[in-house]
Amino acid sequence: MTIENLIRMIVLGTFSYFLIVLVLRLSGKRTLSKMNAFDFIVTVALGSVLANIIVNHETLFWEGIVAFCLLVFLQYLSTWLSARSSKFQSLLKSQPSLIYYDNQYDEKIMKQERITKAEVIQAVRKDGYVALDDIAAVILESDGTLTVMEKSQEKQLDQDDFFA
Repeated sequence: MTIENLIRMIVLGTFSYFLIVLVLRLSGKRTLSKMNAFDFIVTVALGSVLANIIVNHETLFWEGIVAFCLLVFLQYLSTWLSARSSKFQSLLKSQPSLIYYDNQYDEKIMKQERITKAEVIQAVRKDGYVALDDIAAVILESDGTLTVMEKSQEKQLDQDDFFA
């Protein structure tokens, strides 16, 4: 590695960083939100483009920035379309899964989603509950997080109450 290459990496890395921060700020909060599988893929691709800009001497800086902006635009477009079309949304996002309800685990769904009882109990503890007796349901969200729903004294919750 020559001194010229090192200086190029420092200058391009610094400039790329600030330009990428600007692009991400302009693209909105959704670009940096909790990720589903599609968001994860875009994030990995963005990191790859950034690394390519900085390290690959054959890639022009502006080529990398155009590729980066294209990925951000496609992610913005896909979330915009998802917000307006349930069919498009179902292509990109998985549906939440009810894995614990009415004091029973759904073993079939837990196997499909590769979730263990220990992970469910851990989520319950993290939300401050001591026992599953206080829990109406546990839902595996499309971003991979577990949502713990407390039993309600006012109303007996039905399975339909957990999904929009």
